[in-house]
Amino acid sequence: MKAKILQRVLAEAKQVNAAFFNLRTVISLDPEDDASNFYFMMLPNDGAMAHLTLVGSLYIPEEYPEAPPVVRLYTPTRRYNVDVFRHNYMSKTRSTMCFDILRSQAHGGTWKPEYTLSCLFASLMSAIVSFYVAQEYGGELPEYVTMEKLESVKSEAEKTYRKYKSRLPPVPRVPLIEATAVPAIPLFEPQELIAGHPEMLTSKPILLQTGSDEVYSFAVDLSRLHKDVVFSVVLSNSLTDLVGRQKSTILVRNGVTATAGRKRADQNMMWFYHGKPMNDGEMMLHVTIGRDQMTFAYYEDDRLYVHGDCPVSRLSAEDIGDVRGVPFYVHVYTRNKKGKPGEPVRIDILDIAGEGYIHESADGEGSKDYGIELVKPENVREVAVVKEERGEAVEWDDVLMGGMSGLKLD
Repeated sequence: MKAKILQRVLAEAKQVNAAFFNLRTVISLDPEDDASNFYFMMLPNDGAMAHLTLVGSLYIPEEYPEAPPVVRLYTPTRRYNVDVFRHNYMSKTRSTMCFDILRSQAHGGTWKPEYTLSCLFASLMSAIVSFYVAQEYGGELPEYVTMEKLESVKSEAEKTYRKYKSRLPPVPRVPLIEATAVPAIPLFEPQELIAGHPEMLTSKPILLQTGSDEVYSFAVDLSRLHKDVVFSVVLSNSLTDLVGRQKSTILVRNGVTATAGRKRADQNMMWFYHGKPMNDGEMMLHVTIGRDQMTFAYYEDDRLYVHGDCPVSRLSAEDIGDVRGVPFYVHVYTRNKKGKPGEPVRIDILDIAGEGYIHESADGEGSKDYGIELVKPENVREVAVVKEERGEAVEWDDVLMGGMSGLKLD
């Protein structure tokens, strides 16, 4: 590789690592190869692979940047467009994923010489966590994550990481957005639920878009969930329609597989992946509605963090239509697919102690979105400005260079 191109690639890799808060990607040189080959780790914050470490390699061809990098993802995801060419995982001429940005315009793709590795990985991350898969002949098809698939995805991710761990830098912690505590009115009294008995717990009616600071909240212990238990939270103007079958239904929902949805009146349901699967360990979830947002927060290290890269939905007139004066209800839906009476699964509604948790900036200037939702890979053109991280800064020079600082450019 020419020295000028190598310098560009190293600078772009450093930019990716410095933007970890947004891109959730780490790039490092392959310790057993030349300077044209890199390893990368991607740590999604939404969907079936949320907080898992996806491992792959990045080959820079001699024609770069006229030609795009060759990206080989080693971690099986069980998503068709992501895994379709996995048999090419050792190839230096073809990527394992089927996305337009991995092909140059001369070969029918969207890659341009002015694109960078930051653009590339922003696009790939968006595609990996998107519910809809763009089709070659136009349009999109949904790609569902089943509860049965979750176990396989997690197992394969852990197995692949162990295989390549010795060649990778330490895995950084996924940057989390702390939720902000606000006074809240409880939606449910503390109580014990048995999954599926009853299937639905419904709150009293609440009003949205009131212009007040009033919020409603409830907390739930999901630590006993397993792959056979269905759990979802639905905010709807309907007492019975939980999936948006009726034209008049307006709803926002999120479920155990991290499959979320929103629907406006007279429009179709729009699905996406949000947060991490709710049956993934000791999940303590806090759901808060008000101030034009429905926010899911969960405990980690004795703090509450926003579930996923942004709230499940804004509840403003711009987002869900003008619903002033319309009563809405919060439904907690549960089902035990095994349904055996001798194997009840307990779900505890907790005392919120008068507090809810919303997605709000630390400086009090109002809520902000930190992530990208439903962005098509071909529409990603630049990376958002890196946002200030809380806590200690990561010395990405150390992670990226790994001996690269002494590399001779000739």
